[in-house]
Amino acid sequence: MGSSLTLTLANIFMSEWQKKLVEEQTKTNEFYGRYIDDIFMTW
Repeated sequence: MGSSLTLTLANIFMSEWQKKLVEEQTKTNEFYGRYIDDIFMTW
């Protein structure tokens, strides 16, 4: 996975985008899941 700093920077970068996405998908009964470097979503 690279250095431990990489994971921290990725989490910081994704946090705002992820909050907005989850809010929208909750309204329409869709799913978004993320675990370390994997993403699963429906639309």
